[in-house]
Amino acid sequence: MKKSKNAATNSSRWQLFWRGASSKWLLGIPVGAWVMFAFGLFSMIGFEVVLHKTGTEEFCTTACHSMTSYTVPEWRESIHYKNRSGVKAACPDCHIPKSYPEYLWAKAYDGTRHLIGEIVGSIDTPEKYEQRRLIMAERVWRIMKSSDSRECRSCHIVESMQVTDQDQRASRAHSLGLAAGETCIDCHKGIAHVTPEEAALEL
Repeated sequence: MKKSKNAATNSSRWQLFWRGASSKWLLGIPVGAWVMFAFGLFSMIGFEVVLHKTGTEEFCTTACHSMTSYTVPEWRESIHYKNRSGVKAACPDCHIPKSYPEYLWAKAYDGTRHLIGEIVGSIDTPEKYEQRRLIMAERVWRIMKSSDSRECRSCHIVESMQVTDQDQRASRAHSLGLAAGETCIDCHKGIAHVTPEEAALEL
């Protein structure tokens, strides 16, 4: 008697499990799916908008006190800001990779590092900035060297350079550098910012 009762209970449980869902629950499945789809879509679009907005010249040159006060004035006096051809290389062109996943890593790691530095005031005075100039410069040079000056090459394509049309000094330097397997940053460290050596001479 007890066995038949248990069997009937188990049977009813299986019937309940396999029974079709009510219309109320069936309606909830597509509604929930559409809500999740819309949430995912808006999140993805919002993420891309934030990445784009924080990687523009306007953001880079105005978002931080240290950038506005020290770094940007140097860049605006460089050949990357004003030159005969009118071609300008802004902060993102040199410091943010164009390819994934390097782009995301630079935005996440460097963005966080710069934000923390700004909050704690690592370079919020001219004195602090000069004390850390060599450290900051060497870090950027090391990254550019390790990537074979990837960001430089997004504009300056070696295969398209007419070395013979350059002046004698540049033609010789580029010919020797290319033959030796050197990369852009090996010779052009002060192209957009004052080098630590130049800064020391100005003091």
